[in-house]
Amino acid sequence: MSSNWEDSLCSKCGAICCHYITVEIDKPTNKRARDDIRWYLLHEGVTLLIEEDRWLVKFPTRCRDLAKDGSCSIYENRPITCQEYSSDNCDYHTEYEGWETNHIELDTPEAFEEVYR
Repeated sequence: MSSNWEDSLCSKCGAICCHYITVEIDKPTNKRARDDIRWYLLHEGVTLLIEEDRWLVKFPTRCRDLAKDGSCSIYENRPITCQEYSSDNCDYHTEYEGWETNHIELDTPEAFEEVYR
């Protein structure tokens, strides 16, 4: 673990980014693909994120190696995805500092159908 963890941005938010995963999907181009997204959104906690041309399905799930204090218990051996993650655009900014984001977040089939008929 970084020796400056207590002073880092990561220590301030409770590791929001370690409480979910996202999986990129293709933008739906037909009725079947739209219906698959409806199905995802029928599951509690699942969210669809659309940012420019990126479509992501977000699943709430806590990283098993997240320590009680919000630090990474495998910091030196964490996955490359974690190593590449930058605090420049992390969730802390939008959640706690009120930064505007240019993404759409949909969490019900009805909300999706309203936007993408």
